[in-house]
Amino acid sequence: MKKYLVFALVVAFVCSATTGCGSKKKEVEISGVATIDGTPIDLGIVQFFTDAAEGGGNVQDGRYTAKVPTGELTVRVRGYQYTGPMPEVPEPAPGAPPSPPPQRPRKPITDENMWQNPTFKITINKGGTYDLNFTGDNK
Repeated sequence: MKKYLVFALVVAFVCSATTGCGSKKKEVEISGVATIDGTPIDLGIVQFFTDAAEGGGNVQDGRYTAKVPTGELTVRVRGYQYTGPMPEVPEPAPGAPPSPPPQRPRKPITDENMWQNPTFKITINKGGTYDLNFTGDNK
């Protein structure tokens, strides 16, 4: 029994000294403005990642908030721009099932390459404000 206890302690020490046994990188909350070629992203998603960790958040009316790991991160984005006002939805007839919620018309302002092959990099050392301006060069 004593051998097993010593073995378990050695394994725990080696694991914590080398890899941290799955310990996560420090995460921080960041926020800011997200634009593409200077145009605010009306609706979208930003994702920040490394080989070992990732985080992200939603973009709404040009602003985003995200929880992300610290360090050098690659950023990918999927964004849309509104193309018209929110449509009016008529009241359903009595007894009829409710209509699905309306969606404001929009068009994509990012191409698939900005999601599949991102080149935008940023270094995050602490929480705070980080504005993201993606450009046509990121496509």
